[in-house]
Amino acid sequence: MDYSSLLTVVLSAFVVTLATVIVPSPSTMAASRYAVSHGTRAAAACLSGVVILDILVFLALAVGFEPMLFRVGGHRYILPLAAVLLLGAGLFMVIMAPRDAATRLISSRGKERADKEQNLHGPFLAGLLIPLANPGYWIWWTTVGTSFIHAARRWGRLGLTLVLLGFLGGVIGWYIPLLFALRRGRQIFSPRVQQRILMVLGIGMMGFGAHLLWTWLHHGPR
Repeated sequence: MDYSSLLTVVLSAFVVTLATVIVPSPSTMAASRYAVSHGTRAAAACLSGVVILDILVFLALAVGFEPMLFRVGGHRYILPLAAVLLLGAGLFMVIMAPRDAATRLISSRGKERADKEQNLHGPFLAGLLIPLANPGYWIWWTTVGTSFIHAARRWGRLGLTLVLLGFLGGVIGWYIPLLFALRRGRQIFSPRVQQRILMVLGIGMMGFGAHLLWTWLHHGPR
């Protein structure tokens, strides 16, 4: 079995996820507000809720949604839909990178209040519920996320496990520096570095989307 292809799929899942979450979303903005008003622990609880939801959605797709699509033939259209979404998202990141950097989107606003003993159930529940109400969250998972799950199924449980770890690695790889910046009450990167990061990740997403589209056109629906 070609494990080099599995490594490519896992690394792609990591990069695409990182590129997706690094753009400010309702979840990260909520975490930022919790950090300012209640402290870093509340922000961490909020982001933990998002991660738990990601795991649950992944399992639901891997066990139910993706196999159902395969049975009815809908898996043939996952690849082009994911490719178009990645191309569009990547192009948006490249176009908006200068504006995003200028407005310092990847930063915290002010110094947070001191961490203290508090009920973290509210922030954790917010981390679960906010993505549920975000249509973009479901669009990503039912197209891009499902396409990775479909690709990983070739390697069975090992492939699914490693792709899940790739997803989580991309998410946590951004949440940890975000929490660090929120704790210190300052931006993570300078506007110039932000712009470069967003542009590189945007170009990467476009490249991966183009690759998916080329693969679908070259090999045809399966």
